[in-house]
Amino acid sequence: MNYGWAGSIQQFLQLNLNRFIDPLRLHVFGESTAETFEEKQKRDSQLKAWKDSFHKLQKIFQQYNTLDGSLIFEYDILRGSGRRPDVILILNGHVIVIECKSYNDISPSEYIQTSLYVRDLQHYHSEIHSTNIKVMGTLLLTNYDNEHLYAIPNYQIYGSTVNSFHKIIEVIMKKPSKTFSLPQLLNGVYEPSPSMLEAARSIFNNEPLPNIRAVASSNFKQVQQTVREIIQEAQVTNTHHLILVSGEPGAGKTYLGLHIAHNTKNAVYLSGNGPLVDVLQDTLNNRTFVQGLYGYKMDYLEKEIVPHEQIIIFDEAQRAWDAGKVDQSLRRKNKHPKNLSEPDIIMHIATSNKPWSVTIGLIGEGQEIYSGEEGGLKLWNTAIASKNIIVHAKHHSSLFTNASKYETHTHLHLDCSFRAHAALNYYAIVNSLLDEKFDLTKDLVQNLAKDRYSLFVTRDLDRAKSVAKGLYKNDVKTTGVICASGADYQKEVPVLPRDERYEKPSKVAQYFNHHNSIYYCKQLSYSATEFHTQGLELDMAIVHWDDDLYLRNGKWYGQHFQRGVENEFQIKLNSYRVILTRGRDGTIIYIPPKPSLDETWHMLAESIGIPIL
Repeated sequence: MNYGWAGSIQQFLQLNLNRFIDPLRLHVFGESTAETFEEKQKRDSQLKAWKDSFHKLQKIFQQYNTLDGSLIFEYDILRGSGRRPDVILILNGHVIVIECKSYNDISPSEYIQTSLYVRDLQHYHSEIHSTNIKVMGTLLLTNYDNEHLYAIPNYQIYGSTVNSFHKIIEVIMKKPSKTFSLPQLLNGVYEPSPSMLEAARSIFNNEPLPNIRAVASSNFKQVQQTVREIIQEAQVTNTHHLILVSGEPGAGKTYLGLHIAHNTKNAVYLSGNGPLVDVLQDTLNNRTFVQGLYGYKMDYLEKEIVPHEQIIIFDEAQRAWDAGKVDQSLRRKNKHPKNLSEPDIIMHIATSNKPWSVTIGLIGEGQEIYSGEEGGLKLWNTAIASKNIIVHAKHHSSLFTNASKYETHTHLHLDCSFRAHAALNYYAIVNSLLDEKFDLTKDLVQNLAKDRYSLFVTRDLDRAKSVAKGLYKNDVKTTGVICASGADYQKEVPVLPRDERYEKPSKVAQYFNHHNSIYYCKQLSYSATEFHTQGLELDMAIVHWDDDLYLRNGKWYGQHFQRGVENEFQIKLNSYRVILTRGRDGTIIYIPPKPSLDETWHMLAESIGIPIL
């Protein structure tokens, strides 16, 4: 079963305490009696909380002799993650998530947690979503003695007491009723939007694409089908093609590329993002499904070996190295420069002695963060010259003057984010903020709470870490600290040290995957940078915003720039664009109490109105 106890309100009122506690204990703790001292403390604390909830909820519902509703206790809301709302009430076509607290000092973690329970049921439970049932949430303070019912706008939930909960019931009973039953909720399919690493595992294990709302409401499947049709065309007509697939951060570009690579013969997925490759190879315990671009191209440049693959998937194609950066890496190995950019190399490999080929470039716009990556799509136009390449993209044809033919496709831009769940305007918030369109940022922030995306600012790092640690205590969901590179020596949380990927799992793989490592993200002991996290994600991210990017008289300025780049300030902005878009459930922006950051703090907290943690 996926719950501890479930039944009608009237059945609940007939229960004695033992008949209520026993199934909950079995569901949560199982039959094992062997336990450590800490486990015994946890069990005793949970039993005490259940007893308190039992008595207080019976007191509430004893006021109603014929109330027709249902209750579920300890419902497993996320598969294998340990997340369970205390109580779910089904009443008059509404679903109410009730989190019972026997103490009155409530932390932001508990507000966020309750809001996320509401979001998960509203958006990812098949029956609730298909019937458009309204889900609401409340924190029930079981030992707070007043009749106050209050809204908590920043979290879109309510606060209630034993003496005020009747007001929620009365409001619900006055609203038009819909038919929704306990079996519908218990038998419904719960399919949350997978993280990128979860998606990679499902692809690698030949599991089907989840039928989740995020996919159903986006054009992901249409984009996937468009790419498949172009591959079929190349095979039938013996022609060479370049496909450029774009999308917002978290829209599923990497997911799409991995899916095609795993399910198409003679295909390879390449990424120049070393940390992403490390983490994926560590996650899958496999080094062939995903390959590093560096080794692939160096085999061609040094050994003149032309790889056999005819379908080449190039992740983050807009970040491809120019010829200068490639030659620099060759000189370091005492090799003669070739004056070839990465797109030149890939297109040579794709077309050399092959009757047909398809190169798929996955594009995340505005995320160039390394030196040598600023040439963008122009490098690809140069690379296809005299190669009889058909280009497929959403971009204007003037960008690809060297294409033998240019075809615009409706479905080559992924239009919906998986990463930020329902908060589809969060990326617009980040872009408008970095573009100095602060009035627009303010307008967009006002609606963010309704999307149940948690965005906060604070000048207290310890508070940010405390809230993050309280969120996912018994959960596989992740929290972590992220910062922009360039001023690492100033950071209050040490930045991940250099990788030792060939001797043991890299530090970034430990950050994302290894729960017992000192570098594991949920320890909140080490910070990752944009280089470590690009293409990856956390559920709740703490962004350490330092004075390498700061406001002065309403304009952004920077320092501690990356060396060897053409537009150092734009690269700095892109770094912040990356770190601000890593959180799936939310982002806590920590701004240190430095005078140089006072204007930045006032803009975010006061002028724009991002809630203060």
